Amino acid sequence: MSEPAAPPPAEATFQRRRINGTVHLQHDRGAVWMAWFFGAIIVVIVASLFLGRLARSEAVRGYVSAASGLTRLDAQAAGIVREIAVKQGDTVKRGARLMQIQLREQTTGGVSTVGATLRSLQERRTSLAAEEARLSVYLDSTRGDRAETERNVTAVLRALDEQERTLKEGLAQQEEMVSRVEAYLRQGYATRETLNGQRRAALDYARQIAELRARRAELRQSTSERLRAQRTGDTEKAAQLATTRNELSAIEAQITALGAQSRIDVVAPTDGEVAGLYVQPGDSVTADQVVAILGDTRADPLVVLEVPARAIGLAKVGQEVVLKYDAFPFKTFGIAKGAIAVISGTPLRNPMLASADDGTGDAAAAAARQSVYRVEVRPESRTMRAYGTDEPIRIGSTLSADIVVERRRLIDWMLDPIRAMRGRG
Repeated sequence: MSEPAAPPPAEATFQRRRINGTVHLQHDRGAVWMAWFFGAIIVVIVASLFLGRLARSEAVRGYVSAASGLTRLDAQAAGIVREIAVKQGDTVKRGARLMQIQLREQTTGGVSTVGATLRSLQERRTSLAAEEARLSVYLDSTRGDRAETERNVTAVLRALDEQERTLKEGLAQQEEMVSRVEAYLRQGYATRETLNGQRRAALDYARQIAELRARRAELRQSTSERLRAQRTGDTEKAAQLATTRNELSAIEAQITALGAQSRIDVVAPTDGEVAGLYVQPGDSVTADQVVAILGDTRADPLVVLEVPARAIGLAKVGQEVVLKYDAFPFKTFGIAKGAIAVISGTPLRNPMLASADDGTGDAAAAAARQSVYRVEVRPESRTMRAYGTDEPIRIGSTLSADIVVERRRLIDWMLDPIRAMRGRG
């Protein structure tokens, strides 16, 4: 068997040099660290999607009230403050007038429409009052006439009854006489002519009685018809009087309403102390604007929020609320916190009272068509730290609050579009 041929000298020298050389294997640490880095990012993202939560809050407006004995007084309509009868800190009784607001009047051609309408209503009221007096006098007189007619008819009927009784007695006596004459005729002591004369006399009595009864029935019928006509006339006049009085009452109500359209008085609903006055004479006010606060200034503060229906669904008693007082701008003095104490079960404003056909699509118009609920929040502190000093929270001051209305996982937020598409499919 032949042996393999030996390699050429040059090739053998290269193989020896290749075997005797050192082989270096290098590890790429940059790629490993990059892989770990991106892997950690992926883990953090996945963990955040499943463990992280996103909260959506709703900003609402409110004011600072008191835990007890505080009443907020609002302007019932837009106008100008004409007069203020009290000062802050005064003690007032229930029903006391605090201020007067002059309402804005519409004019046509330089003439007040309210004044023109008021004069027209006053003239109509004078006319109706005269008509009411005339109808009242007429009804009083007819009531006297009806009573007098009934008395006269009763007297006539009494006389007719007495006359009938007399005629009946005469008829009885005449019939007795006829019986005796008949007996005398049978004995031959009387003639037939005498008997016929006595019978004619008895028939005359009977005829008078029949005529008397017919006259009495006719009198009763005519009297009944006359009284019925009087009652019908009285009923019609009474209906006219009632209509006149109703119209007069309606005009009085319109006059009162027009008087209220020119100016209104803000009165104290309860006894208490004027805790705050937020307007001055000559200030312009809008409807539902806070003009005064009545109550005890030493009471603990209580934040009252007006929360729309879109934010009330998930609100819970004890939930934390972020408070931002207008008197202490949160960008400078920070925020305060409180907890929901009470959530009203019925709305403060009926959405059906708002205009549903205003044609606007802004957020303000949408909020006006929602129910608004009263939510009471107890702040954690009754003071705010300002420039190193604890300043008290003033009763009646306004603020805004942030209420968390929804808190969900991030993965749920991301999957919502997919779920919505599946639902539509």
